[in-house]
Amino acid sequence: MSRPGARGWLWLSLGLILLSNAVALAGVYYNRSGEPQSVLTLSERELMLSRGLWLDRETDGVLHLQLMWREEGNQGEVFWLDRSKLLSLGFVVPAVTDTIELDFYRRNLERSVWLVLELDGPAYQRELKRTRQALEKAEARLQALPDDEALQHRRDRQREYLEEEEHRSSRLFLVDAGLDVEALRAQYPDRRRYALIAGYMRPYYRSDKDTPLFSASIRSEVAEISVPFALREVFSTWNRHQRYGEQKPKVRAEIAFGQRYEPWMIDAVR
Repeated sequence: MSRPGARGWLWLSLGLILLSNAVALAGVYYNRSGEPQSVLTLSERELMLSRGLWLDRETDGVLHLQLMWREEGNQGEVFWLDRSKLLSLGFVVPAVTDTIELDFYRRNLERSVWLVLELDGPAYQRELKRTRQALEKAEARLQALPDDEALQHRRDRQREYLEEEEHRSSRLFLVDAGLDVEALRAQYPDRRRYALIAGYMRPYYRSDKDTPLFSASIRSEVAEISVPFALREVFSTWNRHQRYGEQKPKVRAEIAFGQRYEPWMIDAVR
């Protein structure tokens, strides 16, 4: 059988490109068909310009945003991601901390999971409460020693933390994970507050505390949200070098999550 010539390879390459584009478009069409799985109304607090791809106003490039979600925890420890949760997700977690079992635990491979995002719900309210309590403690210590400059500084810092938590920090929290997407939807039925997305977990172990910590690193499959051309002006004054927690121009964006649990932007206004 003769091998294709240069023109044959050209047509073959073009055919593969067209086929891959058709598959991608079919996936987008299916994801956006029917009723969305969730629709969240996000603000500038939960969205950030992607630093990889952003709007080049000279070349009319593509504008992408990233979801800014947080984990409820402390110093790398996610409060809800304990040993029992790891076991329910299929990870092998040792009952004791001997070297052989810990080494086996570290070799757990990354696992596909479903992640639950919660908007302006109990997790955010708990974070607000903790921040307010920290400020109250700082103020109480300062009242006992009002001339202590170190305590004054800590009180001022806690005031700044509370200001940021109340007005700038993201209210979108990762609150749960599971293997059965339908079971998670039944557990979190409010589609205006909870969104499900695909993600991955890789377990890790820390022994720098009195109690050994078994946890996992988490990443989502949601990379970026493309902003439709008609809505780009809403984000035209945003700075692509914006750091997390800094004040951005206010927006309100409707983000839908479709049949494949992938997000897209429905609308956005200033």
